[in-house]
This record gives sequence, C-alpha cells and structure tokens, in this order.
Amino acid sequence: MSYEAAALFEPLSVGIASAQKAGITAGSRVLIAGAGPVGIVTTQVAKAFGATEVIVSDIDAARRDVALKFGATTVVDPRESDVRSLAVDAFIDASGATAAVIDGIHAVRPAGTIVLVGMGADEIPLPVPIIQNRELVLTGVFRYANTWPIAAALVAAGRVDLDSMVTARFSLEQSQEALVADRIPGSIKAVVIVAEGD
Repeated sequence: MSYEAAALFEPLSVGIASAQKAGITAGSRVLIAGAGPVGIVTTQVAKAFGATEVIVSDIDAARRDVALKFGATTVVDPRESDVRSLAVDAFIDASGATAAVIDGIHAVRPAGTIVLVGMGADEIPLPVPIIQNRELVLTGVFRYANTWPIAAALVAAGRVDLDSMVTARFSLEQSQEALVADRIPGSIKAVVIVAEGD
C-alpha cells in the first residue's frame, strides 16, 4: 500500500471502531451524519462490514456527492429530508452537530445503537424518552485498540480506498496551508509529504 494510505490508518481506525461499536454486520441499515473524512471512511467501513444500506446526511451538497462516490447508497440534506423517519439499525454521528445527533437518535429503530464520534458542544439535550422507550444503546468513540490489522486487511483487499481520499498534497514548508486545506471545496484529506533529508 502507499505511504499516503498508511498515513490515513488513524481515521480508518476511528471508522472501524465506530462500526464495531455500532454492531454493523451483513444486512445492516446505517445512518452516518457528516461526510467529512471520518464520515467518508466510516461509510466505506460500514459497506465492508456488510451494511446493505448506508445513508449519509450532510448539509453540503459537494460532500454528499463525495459520499456517494465512496459507497453511500443514499445521501440526504437534513434540512430538506425527514431524517427522523429513517428507522435505521445504527446511527453514527461524525459531524458533532447537535441537530444531527438529535435527528439521528430519533432515526434509530428499537434496540438499535447510537455511536457519537464527532466533537461538538460540551453538552446537548438528549431525547431521553426515545432512548429509554426504544431501549437504545448510546456510546462514543474516542480511543480504539486492535484496529490496525483490520485496517491493513481492508485496504489490501480493496474494500476501503484510502488513496482516493487524499485530495491535496503539501510540502513540509506548506504545513500551515495543509492545516486549513479542509476549507477547499471538494477537499477530503490533505497530507504533508516530507522529502528525504528533511
């Protein structure tokens, strides 16, 4: 695999840990909020784990288009679609947006799972009756373990495409520009290439 793909094992590990915690398996119906780098890699992992339906929600049309290229079966603009009516097995929030978290919780069927990955507000109001009445499992992902062998296997088998996620390359001298590259329309992930001798 390329060095660039190897450099993205960390976000891929977040996606793997999220999919594992969400219990994604063959036939799962999954909602992912946020089509940034973590949302895109989680979309790929969900498909690799056997999800037959991966719905990605994002307010940005360009990011929704990217999600379709990386395996989303459906994309929705949460401002125009009734996300709460989706009845999914699992919801993974990769946005950190309060509205996305609340809508996603409402979208989970009874006994389903919610995984919070995106970092947003320190505190948000939760629809406790929905969580209790549907007996939902709500957890988060901040750390992970034992994901790298899975990551290597998924990339080697072509089940996850990390190379195509690299949309910008910068030299070490351009590191500052690399840190804000996510503001470039169509950007997914930027990498800094260090020349030999640096």
